[in-house]
Amino acid sequence: MLTGLVLLIMGLAAVTTLTVMFPREDPASPADAIVVLGGLGSAAVVAKAVDLAETGYSERIFISDAFGGDTRPANLCARAVPVPGTTIQVQCFDAHPTTTRGEAEAIAAFATAQGWNRVIVVTSSYHVSRARVQISRCYAGSLAVVGARQPMDPLKWAYQLVYQTAGFVKAWITPAC
Repeated sequence: MLTGLVLLIMGLAAVTTLTVMFPREDPASPADAIVVLGGLGSAAVVAKAVDLAETGYSERIFISDAFGGDTRPANLCARAVPVPGTTIQVQCFDAHPTTTRGEAEAIAAFATAQGWNRVIVVTSSYHVSRARVQISRCYAGSLAVVGARQPMDPLKWAYQLVYQTAGFVKAWITPAC
């Protein structure tokens, strides 16, 4: 019994390490919107979304401020012209609940209300795999999930391995949208 539990924990740790440190990212292609998930690394995540928009993948960026406070770099939502010299539109929203699942539900609601068929989701690189699982449960359209990398010390990586593992477990035991 104890050996089985140890093997289960080791297997879960190995899978999580692969999905957190080396996630499979989707190739970006033209989309109805680019959605930025909130949380740590927001500056890098928003910068990646703006770069995708400036490259022509979409002229609409939706930024989740799910973790409260002003995590929006350069406060894009407060500007009359969010990205100067472009026609990029930016809308910020608060997900309810303030979790990845809440963000997934918000994406599905926006997609239904605005007729989206394809969405690019940008999040921190360590969150890509879990975000894909949770969003694909709520949003039936075409989904590309890309990550923004930011420097992290070993302590932050260890924290994210534990946090993302707990997040995967929660996602697996929580019913789909």
